[in-house]
Amino acid sequence: MGLQKAKIVNVSVDPEVAIDVLFNPTEYGINRGANYTEMLVPGLRTPILQFIRGEAQTVDLELFLDGTNKRQPVEADLDKLRKFVNIDGELHAPPVCRFEWGAVQFRGVVTSLKEKFQLFAEDGRVLRARVTLSIKSYESAEVQLRELRRSSPDRTRVRVFREGETLAQIANETYGDPRLWRLIASDNGIERPRFVRPGTPLRIPIDLRRS
Repeated sequence: MGLQKAKIVNVSVDPEVAIDVLFNPTEYGINRGANYTEMLVPGLRTPILQFIRGEAQTVDLELFLDGTNKRQPVEADLDKLRKFVNIDGELHAPPVCRFEWGAVQFRGVVTSLKEKFQLFAEDGRVLRARVTLSIKSYESAEVQLRELRRSSPDRTRVRVFREGETLAQIANETYGDPRLWRLIASDNGIERPRFVRPGTPLRIPIDLRRS
């Protein structure tokens, strides 16, 4: 099969943009976890642990950037990686990425980027650097909701939009998160959420609190 190069792909743009890694990582780690709450019961020696939800997986890896062979600085490669922790003007958030290495595929957002410079040109430009990345798994609420619908009974309900309401308020009542108003807008084909007329029937997607 031959040597396969690792790459980090910006999946928030169309077409996707891949950043090839010059040297494959020597190792990487995956962190997994679950969230529990403690339920205190009088008379019991220890509390009962109640599972709440799974936690996002995290991949930690180190990339080695080296331009010494051609005496070329590595700033251009560093700038490409820095974009994953900088706010994109169109997205209003850092882009989503995908780490690929052969059969390994991990989609997420970069939560930490640490740079360590090791070799410099006469003018101070960086010729060699190590970059440590932490990537937390990410799926949009829309994608998770679609998957939930395929595996769960349809609990979609209909309610009437009342005067003075907002989609954010309805999302907060339904999901406990006002930021999920886009789910309701998308499900009802609403392009101007601030101009929904009172009395408009709204389809409310599945109630995530009861899933």
